[in-house]
Amino acid sequence: MRHTGARLISRIVEAPRLVKQGLQFFFDALALFSVACALPWISGLSFGDMMRHPDHQIFLAIYLPISLCILWWLDFYQMVIRRLDESYVNRAIAAFGALSVLAALVYLDRTSGIKALAIGLVIGGMSIGVITLGRLLARGILELADPKAAGAEPILIYGAGQAGSALVEALKSDRSYRPVAFVDDDPSLHRLKVGGLTIWPLRDLERLKERYGIKQIALALPSLARARRREIMERLVDDGFEVLSVPAFGDLLSGRFEVSDLSKINMDELLGRDVIDLTESRAHRWFDGRTVLITGAGGTIGSELARQLMTLGVARLILFDAAEPQLYAIHQELADLNLPVELIPVLGSVTDPVRLETVFAERRIDAVFHAAAYKHVPLVETNALAGVRNNLLGTECLAEAAGKAKVNRFTLISTDKAVRPTNVMGASKRLAELAVGAAQERHKSTIFSLVRFGNVLGSSGSVIPRFEEQIQRGGPVTVTHPEITRFFMTIPEAAQLVITAGLQANGGEVFVLDMGKPVKILDLARRMIALSGAQVKDRAHPDGEIEIHFTGLRPGEKLYEELLIGADTVETPHPKIFVAHENHMRAQEMADLVHDLTQAVEASDLETAMRLIEDALPDYTPSHDVTDVMEHPRTPRDASAFGPPRIVPGGRD
Repeated sequence: MRHTGARLISRIVEAPRLVKQGLQFFFDALALFSVACALPWISGLSFGDMMRHPDHQIFLAIYLPISLCILWWLDFYQMVIRRLDESYVNRAIAAFGALSVLAALVYLDRTSGIKALAIGLVIGGMSIGVITLGRLLARGILELADPKAAGAEPILIYGAGQAGSALVEALKSDRSYRPVAFVDDDPSLHRLKVGGLTIWPLRDLERLKERYGIKQIALALPSLARARRREIMERLVDDGFEVLSVPAFGDLLSGRFEVSDLSKINMDELLGRDVIDLTESRAHRWFDGRTVLITGAGGTIGSELARQLMTLGVARLILFDAAEPQLYAIHQELADLNLPVELIPVLGSVTDPVRLETVFAERRIDAVFHAAAYKHVPLVETNALAGVRNNLLGTECLAEAAGKAKVNRFTLISTDKAVRPTNVMGASKRLAELAVGAAQERHKSTIFSLVRFGNVLGSSGSVIPRFEEQIQRGGPVTVTHPEITRFFMTIPEAAQLVITAGLQANGGEVFVLDMGKPVKILDLARRMIALSGAQVKDRAHPDGEIEIHFTGLRPGEKLYEELLIGADTVETPHPKIFVAHENHMRAQEMADLVHDLTQAVEASDLETAMRLIEDALPDYTPSHDVTDVMEHPRTPRDASAFGPPRIVPGGRD
């Protein structure tokens, strides 16, 4: 019997639209007739007398057909029963008024005006009430019998505001998800109902998870500050939920929302912060009609700088890079924008002074953003001379060429690894910073400055792409140390702040970007595993899918990074940029160091080069002998030189 009913409902659902409208029309006629049958209790007559009474026969002959016409005119039969929403309420109110007036007019010549109006209101209210009740019952039956509903994924909505209630209504049109409850931080809303769903406090999250078997939570908090939003997402991910991000509130209300628009949050959302749009800043008008050179233009930061400068009114953009594929890619991408900017791709190395002088001689360059660098610590550690040549000597060549050409502004993009360095990459970048300071002493007509920040989300070779690859392979996820931390910033935010800091410079400043709080890499690994839908395999969860292995700190790797050499910073007009004035080498001292290091590099004399660097940087504390790394390089297949990896279930000792 149950299967027969289900098949019948299924046939009704799959029937042509005209058949469904006919069924609604028929049941509405029955509903209106049932109201007419209730009139004896209103008029005081018996049912038999009422049905034989000519006035009632006139009422039925007039009220029923005209009422059905009114309902048709108000599009009652164009609405999908399973998607009854606010528009139905508006139509129901209009129908109530129309049917009440109709009933009152029918009775007006048989009784007083006030009594006719009272009867009309009662009849109109009863009619719309019975019709609405029938539709609600039909919707409930359809939802229970819908085969898709049985397999619908239970989902919790975080946020019982307008976005949350709009999301619930939107999800009702698709049976992929079944909203079961709200959670909200507002105590005044707890235990209330919105859209038929109860609003629960956050402390009941675990109980709701067990009660409904919830794995997914939709975050319906579009206006929440990103810091608070990130805090909520971190907690939910740590509690084992798959967090879905809800599109813009306007899309929910406009009907443009599709269930496929619900997307899993990514690490940019989890680690990113409020980003301020700087394109409308008055300071950025400085770029109008200017020529800008970007070195390392095909890299992560260089390419983003190029994208943003394209929108700031520059007349000419010189894209300088030694890597042909990356240079070609960014040039094609920017050319496809069809903006009125002259794009000049230049293949070359910053270590080639002749090439640089030619470029500066051919164009009147107004600003230089120096993003070209070797940045991967393990690679530079085993290729120390190449790292010194590119990062220090290349910066010296570029700064000298820019100074001679009287470029207006020169901005070096540096790294937190340059602060009290423990590896060759950090030491070479610190020397590059000092070279820029010395260049300021030699070339007063150019404003030299540097911007220092930490890791950039999604940059080539960063930890996040590596974790993603390991998770896709099923693990293990490798973390060097359980206590290691890093600063993170999104690519667009980093580029925006670099541009802004460069414009604030007066010469010789060190700009430090507010990186927020450092992130524990172990926590990052756990959250990325959770975001993938898997579970960490550890002592508490032996049935988990992915293990975390500790491999030990790599040569030159720090447990934590710093952004400042000294303790003093000064605020700038921008809340995320701070400025420091640090000691730098005198111009002659730097010239002597560059001369000696150039000779050592050209002679492939690693020992002399390292001795010169250690003498020039008293705070450089290498964690090992670089020459030993050159003799016994560590590779992914041979980590034995630095001890075997430790496999710690769940990432804990």
